[in-house]
Amino acid sequence: MNNMLPLNAVSAVIIISGEIGTTNDAWKGPDIPVVLRRTSLPSLDSGILDDDYAKKPENIHNIDVLKPHPDPPFKLPPPGNLSLHIRLGKMISTGRTGMLFDCECSVPSGNETLGYQVPPIVVKLARQYRSEDLTKEAIMYEGLQCLQGSAIPRCYGFFQFRSTDFFDFGPMSLLLLEKLGGHLTLGEPLPDGAESELETLCSDLASLHIIHNDLRYANILCVLSQEQGGFPSLPSPISGKSYQWRLVDLDCAYRTAQDLWGVQTYYNTYLSRVLDNVPFGCIVEPWEW
Repeated sequence: MNNMLPLNAVSAVIIISGEIGTTNDAWKGPDIPVVLRRTSLPSLDSGILDDDYAKKPENIHNIDVLKPHPDPPFKLPPPGNLSLHIRLGKMISTGRTGMLFDCECSVPSGNETLGYQVPPIVVKLARQYRSEDLTKEAIMYEGLQCLQGSAIPRCYGFFQFRSTDFFDFGPMSLLLLEKLGGHLTLGEPLPDGAESELETLCSDLASLHIIHNDLRYANILCVLSQEQGGFPSLPSPISGKSYQWRLVDLDCAYRTAQDLWGVQTYYNTYLSRVLDNVPFGCIVEPWEW
C-alpha cells in the first residue's frame, strides 16, 4: 500500500455535517460547517510532559538518561495541504477528556489526483474546557510517531478552530485518529498470542520511558482488518514485531526519568490485572485494587 495517507498530509478538517455533543453535554459552538486548521505542537523532548521523578533527591540512584526515540519504520513526505470533509456519525464513546465519533471522510474536488487511500477514521473532539488535555495527548502522539501503526494508533493530526465570538471556554480541538476494532471478549480465553503481544507492546513503551497512566480494559483495542479498510500493522522499530493490538487514550500519559525496571513494573502490574480477569468476565479498573 504505497498510497496510504501520510500522517502529515492533512492541513485542514472541514466538519460539514453531524450532531456534536450528547444529551447531557449540548454543543454551544457555531453551526457547522466548521473549518479546523492543523496546529503545530512542541516536541516531547522539550520536557513538557515529563514528570518530577528526577527532581526528587531520594530518586537519584534510580534515574535513567532519556535517549532519543528511534526513527519510525516509514518516511514521511513534506507536509501536505490536503483538506478533508468530515461527516460526523454516531458517538462511539465519551470520557473525561473528549468524545469519540465515527465519521465519513471525503476528499474535496480537486484533490483526488493525490491518489491517497484514506483509512477508516475516528474524530476525538475535546469536551468544553478540555482542549489543554487533548493538546497533551496530541503532543504524546507526535512524540511517539515511531510507534504509530504498531503499538498505538496512527494519528493524522491535531486541529483547532479559534473564535472568541463562539467559544468562551477555549478553542474547538480535535484529533484525527485511525479507527480500530473491538475489545478483548469478556468471559472467554484470551486470543492466541494476545498476552505475549501486549506484553511486548508495553515493553516498547517502557523502553521509551513512557508511562501510559491509564492502562485498563477499555484502552486496549484490536486493529481493524484490511477487509474492513484498515491499514496493515507496521513492525515496531524497537522489538521488530507487528501487533494486532493497540493502546489508546494517551491524554494521561507522560515521560519519566524513572529507571527501566520501575517503568516496566508499572506495565507488568496493570496489564496482568486486566488480562487475568478477562476470562472471568470481569473488568478491573486501575483504581480498584
